[in-house]
Amino acid sequence: MTYEVPEMIPTNSFEQIIAKNAAWARSCTQVQKEGWTAGQAPKIMFLGCSDSRVCPEMLMGLQPGEVFVHRNIANLTHPSDTSLLSVLHYAVNVLKVQHIVVCGHTECGGAAAALKVAAKGGVG
Repeated sequence: MTYEVPEMIPTNSFEQIIAKNAAWARSCTQVQKEGWTAGQAPKIMFLGCSDSRVCPEMLMGLQPGEVFVHRNIANLTHPSDTSLLSVLHYAVNVLKVQHIVVCGHTECGGAAAALKVAAKGGVG
């Protein structure tokens, strides 16, 4: 099964998005659909930025289902972040991932904003 990058479409129309999703669903093979309902067993958890320009699977040359993904602004983590902690717990204790990838990128607006706030003395 290979992943093909979908044709980029303007996202200014919700109807276009729904139509593209319907076309994608029709294009899925029975084998793909059966694979999705069989559950997941990724070996990698990926913590990355919410940046919309690239998806983790494409970045690593992998297929949907091979990576358990959590994304947030600038890969920020905090001990009270229950979303991240829940994902991490599930990945390690239930899915039994073998690797955790923390991936940043250049020109990250979220990281720049966080550093700017820190230089002014933090939030609050």
